Amino acid sequence: MEHQDFQHIVMMVRPRLTALCHRFFDSQGIAFDAEDAVQETLLRMWQMRDRLSGYRSHEALAVQIAKNVCIDILRHKDVRHDDIETTDEVVDTLQADQQAITHDMRQVIERAMAKLPGTQQRMITMRSEGMSMAEIAAACNTTEGSAKSLISAGRRKLMELLKMRRNQYD
Repeated sequence: MEHQDFQHIVMMVRPRLTALCHRFFDSQGIAFDAEDAVQETLLRMWQMRDRLSGYRSHEALAVQIAKNVCIDILRHKDVRHDDIETTDEVVDTLQADQQAITHDMRQVIERAMAKLPGTQQRMITMRSEGMSMAEIAAACNTTEGSAKSLISAGRRKLMELLKMRRNQYD
C-alpha cells in the first residue's frame, strides 16, 4: 500500500476513531488522552498496511482495533470488568450513531465525486476497489502514467470540494 493510500484511509477513519476513543474514556471518567489511543490504532494499522487490501472495510477494521486499544488501556488502568461491559454498551450506542454519520459522509462524498469528470470518477473508484494502476490503465485504454495523473488530480479536486463543504460549517 502506498503512503498516499494510507493517508486517505486515515483521513476517512480518524473522526470516527476520535469520537469512539473519547466516548470510551469519558464514560470511565479517566483522564486519558483519547488522541493517544487514536494514534496507537493508526500505528497498528500502519504496521499491517501490506495486509489492508485484504479487508473489505478499513473503517470497520479501524473501529475494532480502536476498541481493543481502548479496552487494553482500561484494563491496564485496572478498571473493573463491569465498567468495561458498560463501555461496550457505550460502543454499541456510538456504533449506531456512527452508522448514521457514515451514511451522511458517504452521501457527501458521492455528491463531490459526481462533480468530477467521468473518467476520474471511474479511475478513483477502481483504485479504491483495489485495482492496480496497470489494471486501471488497461480498463481505461490509457497509460499507467496518465492513470496516475488523472487519479491524483481527481483526488486533489475531491479533497478541495470536501474542504469547501467543511468550511461551510466551520
